[in-house]
Amino acid sequence: MKKVVLIGCLLLAGCAQETTEPTKPSQSETKQPTEEKKPKPEPTKEDRQQAQLKQQLKTMSTSEKIDQLLYIGVAGTELSADDRKLLKTHAIGGVLLLGGNITSEEQLLTFTRAIQETNQKPYAFVGIDEEGGRVSRVPDQRLRLPTSQRMAQGADDAKMEDVGRTLGHLSRFYGFNMDFAPVLDVNSNPNNPIIGDRALSADPNTVATLGTALMHGMQETGTIPVVKHFPGHGNTSVDSHVGLPKVTASKEELKRTELLPFQEAIQEGAEMVMVAHILYPAYDDTNPSSLSKPILTDLLRQQLGFNGVIITDDLVMGAITKQYGLAEAARQSLVNGADMAMFSEAGAYTKVHAEVMQAVKEKTLTPEMLDGKVIRILKLKQTYADSQEQQRPTKSELIQQVEALN
Repeated sequence: MKKVVLIGCLLLAGCAQETTEPTKPSQSETKQPTEEKKPKPEPTKEDRQQAQLKQQLKTMSTSEKIDQLLYIGVAGTELSADDRKLLKTHAIGGVLLLGGNITSEEQLLTFTRAIQETNQKPYAFVGIDEEGGRVSRVPDQRLRLPTSQRMAQGADDAKMEDVGRTLGHLSRFYGFNMDFAPVLDVNSNPNNPIIGDRALSADPNTVATLGTALMHGMQETGTIPVVKHFPGHGNTSVDSHVGLPKVTASKEELKRTELLPFQEAIQEGAEMVMVAHILYPAYDDTNPSSLSKPILTDLLRQQLGFNGVIITDDLVMGAITKQYGLAEAARQSLVNGADMAMFSEAGAYTKVHAEVMQAVKEKTLTPEMLDGKVIRILKLKQTYADSQEQQRPTKSELIQQVEALN
């Protein structure tokens, strides 16, 4: 009995000597500081623009989207009943006027005003080839600039920006919102029958510097510049209006010469590029550049990083028509990477539209591809929308500007 009592006492003593630790709350019971919810960042101007464009896209039918990809020519020297109906009932992307559409100043002003007042929304591009020199459409001789080559002689960036502003003001005065200029071709072949003094220089670095300055001057006026003729028309010996030129230079040679001005312009904010009809075997030994995926998509879009609008040169040229039908060429160019197919053949809208619609139905032109093209076109139109309402320069102001450059 004494042993039992003794063992009990020892056990009680051992328990009394243990230190009692406070119970720690489990991790789940620990109060975490309340994280303050960060306010969502305000959408940027780019975000708002993109949302607006996507909303606009939702309201468009497939047929209307295809309309935006077509840059059409019209017949005669005034808006015909057929062309008026077409522009009123279809969302045509752009309208091109050539020398044969122009006879006088008053006639031209009436013509462009009719296009602007008639066309379906969103507004159409209305384009002209106004470079100066032998490629000039303005009907008043007092408003014609010298050749690009002459204007570039001894010029600096500031002088070429003045040239660009003058070209932009000339375009706007006559009712155009787009000018197919500047020419960024390098005049590297003295036997070239089509470029010559239309180029700024035979030196690619000079063309890059002065051509980019000219482009910036045009942009300041609210006129959309279209740099041309990608990948470069300066080293050809055939006029693409007549046949298909071929440039056999290597990729390395092209990078150092023909492509350099376009690369510079893209880095400096080029918004629209015109692609020529030239065979470049270094990239594609089968298709002319305007119809070539390796050139339109792989080179221009991906390698050079151009995210603006790609337009073909006029598809009604010998380089194309001797090998392709117009509608077929338009379809191929759009499927392979162009955003807009340009054709001056009046009355060709129906057959070209039908051919592109067939490409959509066959899914060679996918919905994603189609929407991407339309977004780029609408974005450019939105960027210049305010300039459509800007006051145009007066005739006397234009004469002074041209005289200062001559």
